[in-house]
Amino acid sequence: MYFGSKRFFKNLILLCVIVLIAVPSVFAFRYKTISEQERQYIELLEAEAQMQEAGQLSADSVAQNSFVPEHPSYQDLYPDFYAPQPLCAQERIENTIYLTFDDGPSERTDEILKILEDKDVKATFFVIGQSDEADLQRMRDIVAAGHTIGMHSYTHNYTQIYSSVEAYLEDMYRIFVQIRETTGETPTVFRFPGGSINTYNHAIYRELIAEMLRRGFVPCDWNLSGGDATGTPVSAVEIVRSVVGPAANVTRGFVLMHDAQVKKTTVEALGTVIDQLREMGFTFEQLTPQTMPVLYGYRG
Repeated sequence: MYFGSKRFFKNLILLCVIVLIAVPSVFAFRYKTISEQERQYIELLEAEAQMQEAGQLSADSVAQNSFVPEHPSYQDLYPDFYAPQPLCAQERIENTIYLTFDDGPSERTDEILKILEDKDVKATFFVIGQSDEADLQRMRDIVAAGHTIGMHSYTHNYTQIYSSVEAYLEDMYRIFVQIRETTGETPTVFRFPGGSINTYNHAIYRELIAEMLRRGFVPCDWNLSGGDATGTPVSAVEIVRSVVGPAANVTRGFVLMHDAQVKKTTVEALGTVIDQLREMGFTFEQLTPQTMPVLYGYRG
């Protein structure tokens, strides 16, 4: 068995050494400093997928390595917090765009779903915890329309979420349960709030990645962005420009946009983004457990 074997963790240790070398400037990291780490991480996922295909990698293999204690207590938390399938992210579809929407659902979700339906496009929604019945219904609407619903966090409180591995698992388990109980769908993909490596999780990101992989979940960052994450309104024209221009440099584009009540210009830009990317020869897909993900700096 490769996953959990000495060889596997030698590779993980090598990965960590590369990260420690690549990230000394605390965090001139986006899109540049940690690109080598991302390349190694993608290769690691591919290797795991190959081992799974060969029947040598089980879904419940135990992750142990030099930076994770032999059996950290958090591995025993939430025994039902596992993806329904083994880690199998290996699918690469060239000339493909994956539209992703973070932070919903919201009043904008209805408009986004209508545009996606009109354009015959499937997308991925990384949702956060909800208490309003209208937003819970929107979670159901996302699934009913055939889109992928993924975990983003329950509270979206970075300080709280990244205070420890246990705190992260607690928060993500809450959104996992809410999605499952609300929609009947067990989520398999997720996005770290702020991305897989950020200024809040830099002390524990290795443990977080290892533990979520051990549980079979597939993380995904982005290599294209609408630039609509800030509180300052961004025009629809600027969102289109931010996505479509850099898309010429990728073969697989993972687009970050946001689903929130204030993101009216994101909705205004969406149809044009889809049309222009199609004119460039891209097709559209939603994320699945089979999709090889993208991390910062990795050109799909």
